[in-house]
Amino acid sequence: MGYNFQLIVNSENYKEIDMLWYENYGFKEDPYAIVDPMAIPSDVFIKWNRDDLAGKQEMEDFITRVVDKQRIGMKLFGTPGSGKTWLLRYITKQLKEKLGDEALIIYISIPRIDPTFAAFYERFIERIKPHLDPILGSINEKAGDTMENWSEYLKNRDLSNAIWNLHHSKKVTNLCDAWLLGRKLPTSELRNIDVLNPLEKDYQKHEVFKILIQNSLLAYSTCTLMVDEIGYLPPKVAQALGDSFRETLDSFYEKFSLICTYTAEIADEMLDYGYNQFLFTRLERQVKMETIKEEYVPEFLKIYQATYRKEGFKVDNQLFPFEHNGLKKLTELMNPKNHYPRFILTNCGILAKKAAEKNQKINANFVNNHKNDLKDLMPIF
Repeated sequence: MGYNFQLIVNSENYKEIDMLWYENYGFKEDPYAIVDPMAIPSDVFIKWNRDDLAGKQEMEDFITRVVDKQRIGMKLFGTPGSGKTWLLRYITKQLKEKLGDEALIIYISIPRIDPTFAAFYERFIERIKPHLDPILGSINEKAGDTMENWSEYLKNRDLSNAIWNLHHSKKVTNLCDAWLLGRKLPTSELRNIDVLNPLEKDYQKHEVFKILIQNSLLAYSTCTLMVDEIGYLPPKVAQALGDSFRETLDSFYEKFSLICTYTAEIADEMLDYGYNQFLFTRLERQVKMETIKEEYVPEFLKIYQATYRKEGFKVDNQLFPFEHNGLKKLTELMNPKNHYPRFILTNCGILAKKAAEKNQKINANFVNNHKNDLKDLMPIF
């Protein structure tokens, strides 16, 4: 027999239930909370649960080629809530498991509120900064120990002097960091790090971006750049960034991979955002995040819930607290166009909290009785 379903909190104390209701189902954390997948701290909660996805083989081929240290690009698209960022998180987990610390993975999300190249660049610097020590150490071994050696090697005087100082002098670390981020610095502070010009113009930042990516491979066996929601950028910025991505891809024969995600129903919509055909073609692998097929929803939820279940908590069916007919009723009530992970999990969370309050399992009658609380249902004409 499975777990004897009993509440462990007072059913009249709603605040306590809201905090602990998922523990009644043996979950370590709320499995239905919609959070940024990149903010999920543990890989334990990330497991493949989309065997129904037509692009699965393309995704697996991308991972294989990265592990084999080949150059590869991939475009990943779908509607909001379809699981694009979750798939990036899954790919990150796979690459870490297969390559360990020798792989450099840089994830950057385009901010919707500030969709500029400057914002993209700042996020890039923040993401690569924890990895700069081994990169700069490798440049030192390759180029030589002096500032003049670095300048000759990198062919960019201001960048080479700034990062040489960052590597060799702890006294000016804050100034070097500020320069790299594109902050405005007075002339006196620029002189302290042997730099002539502030890093203000986009074309300067493009150059720094490419140089740092290229030299990351001195310290890491592969570099994977993940750029989430490239469609947020306005067309002029998209065109320039797309050119930078293409040039960066073309500067490698191996060991570099690029994934770009965007909100779209069809792949060609990437061109409508302002990116050119050259980049579109170089992102040769392609995955569309499709709706979950209705017959696959139970398997999707079983796998997903099992990752959140506490060790030693035994259930006959990982659908618990749902019964099969309850989940079937939910998918019947929902608009098929919204059979994406985010929307299904949101409704599962609504029903699970209601069930915890009433000390019930979630069958078809329960779902039907609470359909007015659900979201993204079939339209009524």
